Formats: sequence, structure tokens, C-alpha cells
Amino acid sequence: MAEVQRSWIDRHRDLAALPGRQLFFVGGAPRSGTTWLQLLLDSHPEISCRGEGLFWKALAEPLDRLLAERRAALDAKNKNVFRERGGYDLPEQEDAEILLGTAILLAFERQSGGTPYRAIGEKTPENIFLFARLKRLFPAAKLIGLARDPRDVLTSAWHFFVRPKAGADEVAAKTAFIRGAIPSLRQGMQAMLALANADPSSCLVITYEEMHRATETVAAQLFRFLGVADDAATVADCAARTSFVALSAGRSMGVAADGAFFRKGIVGDWRSTLTPEMNELILGELGSMFPRFDWQP
Repeated sequence: MAEVQRSWIDRHRDLAALPGRQLFFVGGAPRSGTTWLQLLLDSHPEISCRGEGLFWKALAEPLDRLLAERRAALDAKNKNVFRERGGYDLPEQEDAEILLGTAILLAFERQSGGTPYRAIGEKTPENIFLFARLKRLFPAAKLIGLARDPRDVLTSAWHFFVRPKAGADEVAAKTAFIRGAIPSLRQGMQAMLALANADPSSCLVITYEEMHRATETVAAQLFRFLGVADDAATVADCAARTSFVALSAGRSMGVAADGAFFRKGIVGDWRSTLTPEMNELILGELGSMFPRFDWQP
């Protein structure tokens, strides 16, 4: 028993040291290029960035439910069985925060594999919705948000996720798909902008279009943001190892492979997939945010 106790204490001491490094989280809409961004960061010798830890949906929300259920069960027993003797103390929300933070640090410890990376991070698209909570747990943490023209996001998602049925009305199916996705796209972009406006030193928002146009310039910006080396040789090596040709096993940009994770790798592909009416629908719903990201209608 004494040996187990020492191991538990030592493990927590190791975890407590992790926030001394630069912790960070990457988020953005699915099919917006977050995996490309994650791989670019992970290619840096001083950075460990993996995806996807699912810290929100598969960890934070279940922990919240678990603690709420335990609180309700204890409260019921205290009232029904131990009402004359006080019963057991109820858990607080802080308990869920401590458990969540510990679980994330365990994941980062395992991810780093004993290598003393200067920056450790994780990419799950929904991180933009969890970041305010993560920032309370880890005050020095940083968020990198990736935005992409929603028309290209929807085009990529359509070709990756949807398998149209033979004989189906494809225009109607695409329109329904777009209408169903617009609310979450709006919410995600608004969340990113709110975070960047509230705390610009902790939140960096870049666009897929910037990464595509000037990969090395954006890579250097990202590396400086995380406090790691941004010399020209390192930047060029990271950009080369995560180019579309490298990630797609030799396909050139513009050569499509529907269903492949790295499908086509170009900007403006929505014109090959969306009708003018679909474009107007998207602009009507999301166009007010286009100037902020320098997207052209």
C-alpha cells in the first residue's frame, strides 16, 4: 500500500509540472484544415500536437453528468436516510474541473512520451467551445483557431461525409445539407472571434487561405506564438513535410480524391460543387463575417 501511495504522489507531481510548458489547443470547423494545422505544428521538433483528444464531448460533458448524478444521489440519501444526522458532503463543480484538468494532463503526459517538448497541444475542432473553461484550468494556455471560407468547408464536408443516393435530387440534398450545417458554422466563427477579441494574447485566429497562400509565413507566426524556434530552416522543413503532396501520398494540389482525408487542397473549390443559389444562401446567412476573415463573396 505504501508503494502505491508513493506512486500516486509521484505521478501527480509529474503532472503538476506539465503546465510549466506551453499548453495549447487547436480548434475550428470540421473540414476547415485543422488536421493540416495540427500536423504542421507537430512537425516542429519542439512541439507535440496530436488530434483528437475529444476533451469536450468525451470527457468534460460526461464528467459534468457524472458529478451531477452523484450529487443528486447523495442529496437524496442525505434527505431520505440521514436527514437527522446530516449525511455526506456534496461534490461541487470544482470537483469536475479538477478531474477534467487531471485527465487532460494525463493525456498530454502520455502524448509527450517523455520528450521534453517546449509546447504540448491537441486538436479537436470543438476546442473553440471549451477554451474558456480550459483557460480557467490552465491560465497560461493558448488557443489557435482556424477559419476557412464556409463555402469551401461545406464543399469539402459534402465530398467527404456524404454519399448521394443514385437517382436522388442532388441539388435538394446539398441545399438541405448546407441549411443544416450553417448554424454550427456561425456559432463556431462567432466563438473564435469572441475569444480573439477578448484575449488576443492567448488566442490566435488564422485562416486556411492564409496557410495556403503563405504557409511558411503563417508557420513562423504560429511558432512564435507558442514560443518555439522560428528560424528559416525549421520553418521550411515543417512546411515541406506537411505540404499537400506529402500528406496526400504524392497527389498534386487540385487533383481530387473524394473520400480521402486530404481531398483536393485548393482554395475556391466551392465553385465546382455549389450552385449560385447555394452561394447566395450561404452569403445571406454568414456573409457579414466574410470581411473579418478577408473572404471574397
